[in-house]
Amino acid sequence: MQDTWTHRTVLLNEAITALRINPDGHYIDATFGRGGHSRLLLSKLSARGRLTAFDKDLEAIAEAQTIADLRFSIRHEGFMHLGQMPAASAAGVLMDLGVSSPQIDNPLRGFSFRSEGPLDMRMDTTRGQSVADWL
Repeated sequence: MQDTWTHRTVLLNEAITALRINPDGHYIDATFGRGGHSRLLLSKLSARGRLTAFDKDLEAIAEAQTIADLRFSIRHEGFMHLGQMPAASAAGVLMDLGVSSPQIDNPLRGFSFRSEGPLDMRMDTTRGQSVADWL
């Protein structure tokens, strides 16, 4: 991955504004990514507010672990596990779906059409088969 790469969250303010944040609410970021939405959402929460984030990507999990905030927790799993959370527990859910720039720009992930690399294409490189193995 590029050493000078910086992630820029798209529609950051628009997405958080659309959630109509209750400062005491429990929110879910179903696709943590590099945490742009989560960080802004946390800044809107009171001491009683909570944020639970999900992501399958180990690089995203490592980024999430840099957030030292007791109101925040990260789950290393996909948003398909949202159903395990009590339905009434969430005041809002944010889902920024799709492949992110860090995945596309890193040729080792296998998502890029611009760079040579292994044909992997897994969001979580520790689980399941790579596309090359599957083929």
